[in-house]
Amino acid sequence: MFESLKKSWESFNSDEPGCRFQNQYERRTESGQGRWKKFLYVGGGIIVLAAGIFFLPAPGPGMVIVFAGAAMIAQGSLVAARALDWCDVRIRRLLKWALAFWSGASMPVKAVLVVIGLIVAAAAAYGAYWFFFLR
Repeated sequence: MFESLKKSWESFNSDEPGCRFQNQYERRTESGQGRWKKFLYVGGGIIVLAAGIFFLPAPGPGMVIVFAGAAMIAQGSLVAARALDWCDVRIRRLLKWALAFWSGASMPVKAVLVVIGLIVAAAAAYGAYWFFFLR
């Protein structure tokens, strides 16, 4: 099982961004896996996605869980695979811009950005605390 997962990851990682999820979907459908496997991918992906959405307000890996659930759904749905490929290209472009901005920013600008990030993180933590304990 782990060997199959490793092979699947390597083929996914070697594909060009913007077509990775669609190629993974096509490889899965060409392998002749039945409808039950598609149902399990989509059903399991929905459960994982829902868990990720539940964990979004709390500090932790909520977004990673959301992306894992979406990737599972994309294994069984071409529409979801296309949507993730679309998001993949735009997120990569945004991260490239953010890294270029960060590396070119002066130390005071970086300090202000870190302070803003800490304020946002504190507000999110307080919001999660309020949502789960004070409501």
